[in-house]
Amino acid sequence: MKITLIGLGAIGASYATLLNACSEVELSIVLDENRLERYKSSELKVNDVVQQFNYCSEMAQVSPADLVIVAVKYNDLPDAIDAVKHHVGNQTVIMSLLNGIDSEEIIGSVFGMDKMIYSMCLGIDAQRSGLNVTYGSVGKIVFGEKSGEMTQRIEAIAEIFTKAALPFECPKDMYKKLWWKFMINVCSNQPTAILGANYYFLNTSDGHEIMRLIMGEVRQIAIKKGVEITDSDFNAWLEILNTMVPESKTSMLQDIDARRLTEVDMFAGVIRQLGKAHGVPTPYNNLMYHMIKVKEQIHLK
Repeated sequence: MKITLIGLGAIGASYATLLNACSEVELSIVLDENRLERYKSSELKVNDVVQQFNYCSEMAQVSPADLVIVAVKYNDLPDAIDAVKHHVGNQTVIMSLLNGIDSEEIIGSVFGMDKMIYSMCLGIDAQRSGLNVTYGSVGKIVFGEKSGEMTQRIEAIAEIFTKAALPFECPKDMYKKLWWKFMINVCSNQPTAILGANYYFLNTSDGHEIMRLIMGEVRQIAIKKGVEITDSDFNAWLEILNTMVPESKTSMLQDIDARRLTEVDMFAGVIRQLGKAHGVPTPYNNLMYHMIKVKEQIHLK
């Protein structure tokens, strides 16, 4: 299978490593010109192993990929869409690993929703420092059609992921799973970014209570969108949290520590917009939104 991946951060590099080791995968990593020169002259390591990827300029004229995996940050999505345009053909399937609930629609508005499958990564604790990526758990990629139907293209991707030893799940309630992951990110990424807390502190009684309070807002908005998030869904997240490396950090806290812009617009920003649209108060997300925006200003000053 011909696969194109854009976004060689902690998550993208981890999954690219597994795919690149599979003999039945022809993997290309799309980079802009600046990154292309840097990666060609340096060594990217994943768990201390130097990776030999096939890097491809965003300007290169190539034949379409069977699968395009988008693993960039939310703020980089418009540029990523433009960068992979030569890799998308009539039969190309696009998988977005971005957090949130709107990246599929954003990408689909350019290439067509018929090319999109819904997806997310779950349980991966990868971190990146410079050109070194480490992970204790690679987690899994959860993907499928919005309807949950096991189509031919879902089966084909599942088969290649199996051969690449890349853990995955194809649930029948994929759209709810997407909202469930969104709930996790809104409830965990944002408070840890504000508090500077790793998974150890998130997995305390106080950490759980913070997440429960925030979840209430997500739950009310999800109902308006036809999705029910229950206490059992929250408890399922706590079970996963127990498997995370305690010293690891959420992606948003990693962004704060690295003095990068965060994805707060994709989390609290979207919750605030949907709250206004559906008449649901969102005081916790309003507060977190402005606190994180101030943190960004402090770190980027």
